[in-house]
Amino acid sequence: MKTEDEKYCVECGQVINVKAEVCPLCGAKQPIFYANQPFQQNRSIQDDRWLPALLFCFFLGPFGGHRFYLGQIGTAVLQLVTLGGCGIWSLIDLIMIIVGKYKDKDGQYIKSPVNNN
Repeated sequence: MKTEDEKYCVECGQVINVKAEVCPLCGAKQPIFYANQPFQQNRSIQDDRWLPALLFCFFLGPFGGHRFYLGQIGTAVLQLVTLGGCGIWSLIDLIMIIVGKYKDKDGQYIKSPVNNN
């Protein structure tokens, strides 16, 4: 747990002194704007969750299967109750997953291996 005089290293994610310009553990230079932000590891360009999310949406879309899989429990229950907004909501989700513009519960895009933009 970090305190006010500590920050997270942008490379290794370890807690270091807030005034440190270089991480003493990994040697990475620390930008100033990361001082109070938690460590977030970047996902790889090809997301391993894309294909399962696509299949869940295609086969279980009206029941919110893809939303349960990606951790969006509240909207998944809503989608289950409304049967995917009579199919329209799940169709929009399917298109968004295909083009790589769908986000998980943490706000990370579910990237398509075909469209890595």
